[in-house]
Amino acid sequence: MEDGFLENYFKKNHEIYDRFSFDNFFRLLLNNDFEYEEALHYILCNCSLSAYVFQERIHNMGYEKLSAEDVLPADLAATKARLIHDLMSPKNT
Repeated sequence: MEDGFLENYFKKNHEIYDRFSFDNFFRLLLNNDFEYEEALHYILCNCSLSAYVFQERIHNMGYEKLSAEDVLPADLAATKARLIHDLMSPKNT
């Protein structure tokens, strides 16, 4: 993976308001040599999470069921996360 990719991905996708974005980002961290607890702590310290994501993936320990092998390609994951973010963001009128 190219240098700086993870930092650039994080800057664009630090708001995690749906479980699919969480899953993709968590798997991306696992693929970048993070352990499960390290990936969880990275997300908790650096990301904005919705209550739904926090409950479903962190409190209920749903992150433990994720594996690095199921990751989406990074460009597809970024596009999907951006689309969801744009749909959920309030429009300036």
